[in-house]
Amino acid sequence: MSILDNPNSWKQLQEFVAQILEQCGFNVEIEKTFESVRSDIEIDVFAEEIVDNRKYKIICECKYWNANIPQLHVHALRTVVNDIGANTAYIISTSNFQKGSLNSAELTNIELLTWEDFQEKFFKSWYINYFSPRLHSIITSKYDSEAIQFFNDYELISRDKFSYLIGTYYHLIEIADHFPHTLFRDFSNFFTDIDKKLPLIEKMNPEIREDWKLTGNFLPNELIQETNYLKFLEKIEALTNSIYPEMDKLNLYIDDDV
Repeated sequence: MSILDNPNSWKQLQEFVAQILEQCGFNVEIEKTFESVRSDIEIDVFAEEIVDNRKYKIICECKYWNANIPQLHVHALRTVVNDIGANTAYIISTSNFQKGSLNSAELTNIELLTWEDFQEKFFKSWYINYFSPRLHSIITSKYDSEAIQFFNDYELISRDKFSYLIGTYYHLIEIADHFPHTLFRDFSNFFTDIDKKLPLIEKMNPEIREDWKLTGNFLPNELIQETNYLKFLEKIEALTNSIYPEMDKLNLYIDDDV
């Protein structure tokens, strides 16, 4: 499971962390400066959300390192947390952490996370607040199944192209059904495996899921093989942008007057 690719610099690690937190619903600032009694403090990523009318503040220190992070960085961050009154602090690293760092963070409000750990920790919040709403807004079911069934104007469009458009359209609807909608966010059983929904090619085997009716015939290989959730969204949107305008020309809309 991944939301974003691995960052290629400290700056990009900051930007990726900020992007995920913002898409989770936080108000985010990069390289925010606080005044303290000792000196000015610059935070790599500062994020704040309102929970039941209470502010919840987190700070993130981003370490784009090859070597494991020593404990002195944990000690320094503990001071910062106290000075600015953060609820939680994260050190997010592209490497790992020395044993002393792990011991120093125990029984504190500081968590030590690799880049992969960070994505996993915030994945459900990111899915509910960003991925699912966007996916279900991109994929539409605005076309009338009866109009599709009885369409016969093959002077307007060839049979083969019509079959391709409709086949792809129904595949997209099936994909939307594959990902739980945020309408069910209060039912935890709907979200037990949301980090295991990709790649689609592994889910399209009838032996795994009997009600999965799709094949790869209408879907690009690059889409059904995608493991990155954000890239998957981009590829879904590109596919709908090529399909829906063509279907719009065929007057297949649901008739609200009927």
